[in-house]
Amino acid sequence: MHRRQTFGALTMTFVLLAIPSRAQEADEPEAVPALRASLPVKSANILADPSLDTEKPTTPKPETAEIAIPPLRSSLPTPELRTVVRPVPPVLSAKLPAVAPSLPLVTREADARAEYEPLGLRLGNFIVNTTTSTGLGLRHHSTQGDETFLRSTGDVAARSDWERNSLELRLGGAYRRSLSGIDESLPEGNANITGRFDLTNADRLTASAGWTLRDDTSGDGKENTFSGTLGYERFGGVIGLKTGLGIDRTANETDPTLDNTALSSSLRLSLDNGAVLQPFVEIGAFSRSFDRSAAGDGLSRSGVGGEAKAGVAVARDDVTGEIALGYGYEWLREDGLANISGVVGSASLTWDPSELLRLNGIASTSFAPTSAAGASGVLKHIGELTVTYALTPNAFVVGGGGLTLEDYAGIDRQVTTTTLKAGIGYKLNRTVELGLDGEHKIVRSNAAGGDYTDSSVTATLTLRQ
Repeated sequence: MHRRQTFGALTMTFVLLAIPSRAQEADEPEAVPALRASLPVKSANILADPSLDTEKPTTPKPETAEIAIPPLRSSLPTPELRTVVRPVPPVLSAKLPAVAPSLPLVTREADARAEYEPLGLRLGNFIVNTTTSTGLGLRHHSTQGDETFLRSTGDVAARSDWERNSLELRLGGAYRRSLSGIDESLPEGNANITGRFDLTNADRLTASAGWTLRDDTSGDGKENTFSGTLGYERFGGVIGLKTGLGIDRTANETDPTLDNTALSSSLRLSLDNGAVLQPFVEIGAFSRSFDRSAAGDGLSRSGVGGEAKAGVAVARDDVTGEIALGYGYEWLREDGLANISGVVGSASLTWDPSELLRLNGIASTSFAPTSAAGASGVLKHIGELTVTYALTPNAFVVGGGGLTLEDYAGIDRQVTTTTLKAGIGYKLNRTVELGLDGEHKIVRSNAAGGDYTDSSVTATLTLRQ
């Protein structure tokens, strides 16, 4: 009881600290363009769209002494609200491999590669890009057998080009249907709208809303997640502030006892001095409430928790991103369930050693729910590294690997998933691309019958606009 009272007091203190004070207006009109410059957020994702990543963030020149309050610095992309209680964003299912690289568009290679990049379609003040892909593949599962499948993916993205503020919309989906062998179909999808609203030269509001349908690779079935985020940023001085509130509603189509609503909040303080390395600290509080007790043991997994991390962000010509490490804890309301705790970390780094080579790395930690008897939840660590190399301006190879560690709190169960991916692509022109990609997944579990391997190879035809 004392721990929960202490946690409640810490939460109230955090909320009071997170309330932003009224920002002062800068008197210098030339400070406005620094705020208007929105940087591309580099994706450390193997599904990144190269047409949306054509420049690197730059550090603006220091402001003159006449400015009362420095404007909002855009030296780093805005980090999204990501706490351990929020669902890990899907990279499509591991059963739906895809290869679409992101390469630096710089120096002498820029003009040659630009001839193969889609131009997009202008609709009013929006630039719209579309991508569709169709693939035919072969798959071998060590326990389920062999399969021939047809895979289709699609993505539509629209970005505003307003002088001030911004709005981005994205709609995507994937579907895999078995043609022979294993009888299954795997639909997945996502829709998201994100807005940035510049209040002053030093204050900004962000908001987003989205929906995701994903295939849960842990075997718990398909999940629909509806999310919303509201954030505030202030970089009016050496110390930058970012705070946010998030809500996630998850509905599992197979196991309704996993249906839950999660509320989360975070506060980040960073040293925004314009240097290459910028340290930061971040704290968060969250709660998760389940609609009903778990099917495995009849106990509710509802609880509250918190996390704290320290890290550093980097903004150089060839390296951008951030890395952080900390600790998270979740108190379960049921006395018969163990609390969840562990080291938590996050990372998103992009490194361009040369104009032909790009390395992307991501890592995340989440407290995932489960209905397994006696288990409070799953401490899940995910890491992935992708290497992309340009053979010519219109041909590339890509390879990488991923590692997922799942540790069930309260019971002796661990699952390790190792994934290897590789592919090659050839762009015929701005619109048409041919590709061949493969994936090999190895799952090892200390539970009986939990080990298997899953391999696939897919030939694809991609159309971009």
